[in-house]
Amino acid sequence: MPDHNLPDLPPRTRPAEPDRPARRPGRRGRLAVGALILAGLGGAALVGTGTVALPGRSVPAAATAPEPPPALTVAVAAAASRPLARVVTGDGSVVAWQELVIGAEAAGLRVAAVEVEEGDAVRAGQPLIRMDDTLLRAVHGQAEAAVAEAVAALRNARQDLSRAADLSRTGNAPRQTLELREAASVQAEARLASAVARREEVAARLAQARILAPADGIVSRRAVLPGNVTAVGQEMLRLIRDNRLELDARVPEMDLAALQPGLPVRVRHGERVVEGTVRAIAPTVLAEARLGVVHVALPAGSGLRPGMFARAEIRSADAPGLTVPQSAILFRAGRPAVLVLEGDRVALRPVVTGRRQEDQVEVTAGLADGERVVASGAGFLNDGDRVRVAGR
Repeated sequence: MPDHNLPDLPPRTRPAEPDRPARRPGRRGRLAVGALILAGLGGAALVGTGTVALPGRSVPAAATAPEPPPALTVAVAAAASRPLARVVTGDGSVVAWQELVIGAEAAGLRVAAVEVEEGDAVRAGQPLIRMDDTLLRAVHGQAEAAVAEAVAALRNARQDLSRAADLSRTGNAPRQTLELREAASVQAEARLASAVARREEVAARLAQARILAPADGIVSRRAVLPGNVTAVGQEMLRLIRDNRLELDARVPEMDLAALQPGLPVRVRHGERVVEGTVRAIAPTVLAEARLGVVHVALPAGSGLRPGMFARAEIRSADAPGLTVPQSAILFRAGRPAVLVLEGDRVALRPVVTGRRQEDQVEVTAGLADGERVVASGAGFLNDGDRVRVAGR
């Protein structure tokens, strides 16, 4: 047990060590301190002057990053004004220049024979359809006999008139007899004229029993067969006159003022291309569509047929326009554009294009005369790219 009655003792202390000399820093320490001092001085020098001050020389700070090299060597072309052909486009159907509808003139006649087929070429006056004319020939014979009878009656009447005139001069016949003979002669002349007219009527009906081609052409449709009985005006055949076809091209009303007869036209039907000519321009415009009709004459042997649908490119008079090469036109975001040279860089600029002729494209908006555009290699460049112009 501790004895609480013992006197308090002082705390124990560590005996003092003898004094030692202070340690001087070694070589490594001195080098580290020097490096720190130089770094501080160098930082201050860089902040103030941009160079590191060393005895006898100065070291430049890190240089700025160099410009990137040109992305591509390109060829350029200047936008220039040159005459361009204005092309008006339209489309429509191929039709006959004149389609002749041949119908029956006589009623109640039976078709005996059809001499042609669809697609046959015919000449003017060539027989096309022959009717059964047996009845008409019989009627024509009666008319001929009536004319002969009337001629004989007129001859007798004139002889009686001549005798009556001789007797009247000698006083052997009364004046009344002479007048009767004169009236009989006039009646005989009238009967002869009527008989001749009747004969001509029957002859005309007999001629109607043979349908002849009114002009050269191609049979486009045949509507009757042997055995059919005709009615007056019934369609029998259709004929393309002179085998001439044309395209009824519908063009916008605003383009009609630039067109006139005689202009050359390029007609396209699929891969077939035919050269035609504007024959005429319709005097009216389709009000519901605001389109005018241009009649384009097609050459013989074009290979086109009535009813085909074709496209017409009508070349009107030349007009000036600002153009660039076709290769300079790009399409970015679905719109045409060009790369304009500005110093040693290119700038993308949207444009509006118009007419095209050979390898030139008209620019109607977005470009000024004389501005240089990238003509080759434009597809590999972007807005702001640095380029080198070929030939420099």
